Amino acid sequence: MVLAPGTVTIGRTKDNHIVCMHKSLSRKHAQLDFDGTKVRVADLQSKNGIFFNGRRVPTCNLVEGDSFRCGDITFLLEGATTQGPKISVGVQTLPSPLGLDSSLSRRVTNVPPSAVLAEDDLRSKDRLFLLIRASELLVGELPLGAVLEELVVLAVQVLEVDRIALLALDEKTLEMKPKVIKTFVGAAPRPYSKRVVDWVVDHGSPTSFIDVSTDKSLPGEAKEDAQIRSAMAVPINPGGGSIGVLYADSISQPDVFRADDLALFRALANFAALAMDSHALRRNNESGASDLERVTMLTR
Repeated sequence: MVLAPGTVTIGRTKDNHIVCMHKSLSRKHAQLDFDGTKVRVADLQSKNGIFFNGRRVPTCNLVEGDSFRCGDITFLLEGATTQGPKISVGVQTLPSPLGLDSSLSRRVTNVPPSAVLAEDDLRSKDRLFLLIRASELLVGELPLGAVLEELVVLAVQVLEVDRIALLALDEKTLEMKPKVIKTFVGAAPRPYSKRVVDWVVDHGSPTSFIDVSTDKSLPGEAKEDAQIRSAMAVPINPGGGSIGVLYADSISQPDVFRADDLALFRALANFAALAMDSHALRRNNESGASDLERVTMLTR
């Protein structure tokens, strides 16, 4: 949408200028104000807020190339056109698992070739948008937890998933424990397949599974995953072994994930690996500095 001078509202209902029928948005969620030179976004007392650089803010100014999030939906302020700056809505260009109409979260078959090409173009744009935003997270000053949460939220917007989880290695138990979970189906004792996670950790390679419920190559009891169809998982490995796993699945459909889905998942896992490795390095440096200060004090 091209912004003209004035106010534009974002929300879930049709009386907004930018409508996103997405349950993470309030009816009237936020507003954009453009005075001809500057763009400002403000929260309209929404339930899930607006986020800029990973932090929840009541309002902020935007410049070309900035992105912000309303609930779980990311928006991008693109370069100015002859009419004015343009706002792109990442989630609207592809079906979303968070959509109010569950049928919209499934791929459409038997569509004309021209429609397939158009969807592929939009799909590529969304994925480029995601990678740009993910790279921005790594150069910011957000806490590790906020970065990992943002990476998972970005993945939800472009991947057709029922559940997604980011797991990290527990240094004490040496087990993979969930750090971030998003689930769009009913509650389950474990919102991921431990068999898939264990397989990926043991083999150290990214893999997708056509139908977990019938896959006999996976370790453990198959009955644990009787409800899971498609799944994919990627090790989070900064170079010295797996320190986590990025996991996603579909409960209702087999063979959902494509090769480019797995490639995108690998990219996100690499971003997570860099974030986690940088966090560990900073923590070690701070610990070393504290130890040096203690030694200096004792030798005075």
